[in-house]
Amino acid sequence: MHERQVFRDKLCNLMNDLSQSSPVYTGLILLTGTDAPGIAQGLFRSLSDFSVQIDDVEQIVISGRLVLTVLITLSPAHQSAIEADLAEYAQLSETDIATIFSYQTLLGVDQKRAGVLVIAKKLHPKSLLNLTTGILGVNGNIESISRTQNEPTGILFVITGTTAAILTTAISNLEFEHDLETKVYEI
Repeated sequence: MHERQVFRDKLCNLMNDLSQSSPVYTGLILLTGTDAPGIAQGLFRSLSDFSVQIDDVEQIVISGRLVLTVLITLSPAHQSAIEADLAEYAQLSETDIATIFSYQTLLGVDQKRAGVLVIAKKLHPKSLLNLTTGILGVNGNIESISRTQNEPTGILFVITGTTAAILTTAISNLEFEHDLETKVYEI
């Protein structure tokens, strides 16, 4: 009985490893347009009749402009039907939708992430150049950037590839021309 359980556990681990490293057919959907209630809901309604899996979603709104990206896995046989439904929804919602379909290996979310919060009354590109150069200098990869507040402006960088302790040291050694407050923490 014990040998069967060990075999079953090894088989499960192997299948998990294969499912994470084997290429799957994916569709990357990029929707842009004027932000309005129901845009995301309509996109998901367009996809809901298909046998797809949502693997990743990101949405940002800047000055009323929406950028929504969705990564799905699907059967290649469904691609043209999905594209037709998305084109119909784009026309109905007065948005633009672009798609890219390909085989790829899905990457997991890096569990070791750090946040760098930058707060400034006037945020100058030189300050962000200096900060991002410091992040790059410790092999940090910026996964996302988002505004967290107004007056003063707050920007949150989500970083992988390094630790909060290393980032704290690197950022404390940077000199900024403009008044800039930074906070680093584990996410």
